[in-house]
Order: sequence, then C-alpha cells, then structure tokens
Amino acid sequence: MSAEPLRPHTPPDREVERIALAEAAAQAARAIPGVVRLQPGLVGLLKQLAAQTWERATGRPVPDVAGVDVDLTEDRLKIDLRLVVTATHPAATIGEDTHRAVTKAVEARTDRTPTVRILIAEIELPGER
Repeated sequence: MSAEPLRPHTPPDREVERIALAEAAAQAARAIPGVVRLQPGLVGLLKQLAAQTWERATGRPVPDVAGVDVDLTEDRLKIDLRLVVTATHPAATIGEDTHRAVTKAVEARTDRTPTVRILIAEIELPGER
C-alpha cells in the first residue's frame, strides 16, 4: 500500500479508506512488544458487509483488522483497539507504545490526526494459549 494521504470520498471509497486505516493501525499494534493479538468485538456481521465492499473496490481480500474499529466521518477519525497482552510486559507501557505507534501509522496514511483509544481486553499469563 502506498503512504499517499487518503481523502474523504464517496461512501464505498470511505469504507475502503476505513479498512486501509484499520489495517495500518492493526499492523502498528501487532509490532509492539507485549501485544499477543488483537481481540475482535461483537460487530463481526457489519464487518462482513464491509469486507464485501472492500473486495469489490480493491480486488483484494480484506486484511486482518479484527480488534480494530475505525469511526471515519467528514469531521472525525476515531480508532479503537482491543488488545490481548502478555503478562511479561507492563500493560501501561504496551498501551502507551501502541497508542503512539498507531497514531503515527495512521497519520502517515492521512492528513488527519486520529483519536486513538486502547483497551487491554485480556492479559495472557505465561504458559497460556
């Protein structure tokens, strides 16, 4: 994917933009030491419809953005991430590092500064999984 800024478009294009931003956020979050995985929420059915729009518009399968919700409107860009983290790293540090990395990754894709919220959904103890 190019790092070219994304701009508001028509609704199908906005959905493509939303998923592209979610992908950037998910990749940034997964790169943080201590992040085990992203935890999906309960909006799976809506995301399935979005996936069909993405695939029609791009010809590519939807990237793995489970655990990332992007609220994208003309005047708002809000990103919520649900993380499963390891107990071997301080959760607050993981949250801060993830917040910083996601903000930077999304700003590189768009000319807007996102509001990023991190939820630690689970702490995985050593030996679990």
